[in-house]
Amino acid sequence: METTTLTIAERNAAVAGGVAGATVGIFFMCAFILYILTIIATWKIFKKAGEPGWKCLIPIYNIYIMYKIVGMKGWFWGILLTTFICSLIISLDGSSYIFIETNPGVVVFDASKHIPTVIALIAMLVIDIWGFILYDWRTSKAFGHGIGYFLGLFFFQPIFWLIIGFGNSKYDKKFLKK
Repeated sequence: METTTLTIAERNAAVAGGVAGATVGIFFMCAFILYILTIIATWKIFKKAGEPGWKCLIPIYNIYIMYKIVGMKGWFWGILLTTFICSLIISLDGSSYIFIETNPGVVVFDASKHIPTVIALIAMLVIDIWGFILYDWRTSKAFGHGIGYFLGLFFFQPIFWLIIGFGNSKYDKKFLKK
């Protein structure tokens, strides 16, 4: 039986590969656990608001239901329509060519030739950011919280989303009538 001896560099490479693999594995395991906890929290949030929990499992529809829960159905459709229109403008403007290569390895954004694309991107950005701010504010108010909770939702949404779902936050049905 022949034995092989590894050099120090080969051993170090093997150890580094093992550490990298373990790190990636731990990262994905933590992300998966957070994902499952978020689904459970969203299910609980839907139940608190009087919606069937299973609705949180359907992509895009779950977002519509959350916008409905916080009284922003119109905003949902507005953001969806704005995104569609802006995407259409961008695609018709040939936006895939707005970045030009002047020298090998140097890429420059030439906005002067794509004014509709730039305007569409800015409009989409402003409308989406304003919509998300309003959404977080209304979510905070709908579950009986104030400005501090709104800031938590805005900056650390996954954590505060879990707190709403697993905590003692109550949905205020009268909130929609205000």
